[in-house]
Order: sequence, then C-alpha cells, then structure tokens
Amino acid sequence: PTSETFLLVDGMWLKRWCVMLAYRKSKDLTMLHISLAGKESWYRVARDLLHIKNMHFKFNGIVSDGGRGIVAAIKEVFPNIAHQICMAHMHREAIRGLGKRPLDPRIQRLRKLADHIWLIESKEALSWWEGKRDKWIEQNTDYLREYRQDTQGHWWYVHKGARKTVRILKKLPETSFKFLDNSLMPKTTNELEASFGHFGKRWLIHRGLKTERWESFMKWFVYFYNMRQLTKKSRK
Repeated sequence: PTSETFLLVDGMWLKRWCVMLAYRKSKDLTMLHISLAGKESWYRVARDLLHIKNMHFKFNGIVSDGGRGIVAAIKEVFPNIAHQICMAHMHREAIRGLGKRPLDPRIQRLRKLADHIWLIESKEALSWWEGKRDKWIEQNTDYLREYRQDTQGHWWYVHKGARKTVRILKKLPETSFKFLDNSLMPKTTNELEASFGHFGKRWLIHRGLKTERWESFMKWFVYFYNMRQLTKKSRK
C-alpha cells in the first residue's frame, strides 16, 4: 500500500432485499472485496471489514455512505481511522424533501445552503457556512415548528422535508468534512460508480439466477475484472 491509501465502501441495491457491498481502494480500480446481503447490516459490513483488515492493508481514511450499519461497523473495526461520509449521499438526502424548484423563498435559501457545501474547501469557509446555516434556523424556528392536529388528537409537523434537511446540515461538519484535515481524502464514493456500472450490466444479464448462485458468479467476475485491471497496469 502507498503512504496515503483510502478505502471506499458503498452498496448497490440489486433488488429491494439484496444489496451488493463493494470495497475498493481510492485511485485503484482493483476491487478488494464484494459481498451480497439483505441489508447494510452492522454484522455483515463488520465481517467484510475484518476480512480486508486481515489482508494487512493500512488505510489513512475511509469514505462510505451514511448507513447506520456501515458507520457502526467502521467505528468498530477501524476506530482510529478518519471516516468521511460521502458528501454526495448526504447532499442527496438533504435536498430530497425540498423539491427541485421550491417556490417558498425560505426553502429556496435552505436549498442554496445545502448546495453550497460543494464550494467549501477550507475550515474558514466551513465556519462561515455554519454561521449562515444557524442564522437560517434561528430566523425560521417558528416555521420549522408548525404542526397540524386532527380531531382525534394526533399531530404532525407540517414541514417534514425542511426539518430533515436541517438535521442533515447540522451533522455535516462532523460527518463529511474530514477531507479538510487531509486534502488527499476523497469527498465522495463516486469513484465506485464506474465499477458499479460494470456490475450492474452483469446483474441485468444474470438477474434470473438465485441469489446464492449469483454471489458466486459475481466473485468470479470480480476476479477476472481485477486481473484485467492488473494487466492494464502492467502495460503502462
């Protein structure tokens, strides 16, 4: 391993009850490990991470999505390694409930705050952004607390999308800006998208296979995929 090596962890859902967990080094197309699971559970991800750890790889950081099982497993197996939660995943979750073109000026400003995270490249810029975020929350506290109640006494918050966005934006400085401490750390797991493209094509072709047989098939596919990447390296 190089002096600066980062592990990428992400999942590709093949069916509603089947996810392929992929593990790869950043800047290296060779896949370290894949597995199939019913969900991104702590147990399954921890088992995969232990397998990779026993391969004697050393990582300066880990980048993954924000699933609870993945986050807990990384904390358990690699407790002393910086963990960056993919900014692309967090951004998608933050804007999901706001709409593409919100009409409410308050939501427009909140959407701009969520989009602005891609422009933050220093701790000073992050501090400035946190101030803007906190000011929006302070100015719109009553808006976020609006609720409705039916005749039976049940109640719910009206602006659930905005409340979810605020919760995510509050967590972002602690989860998705680890790259500010190490400029070589990737912000996202987007490097895995190309690999998922290859696997997705194989899934479409062989999706009639039973899950256990398809897992075996994919392991063989990953083996030949890695061999091809190693061959390309040797030719350079």
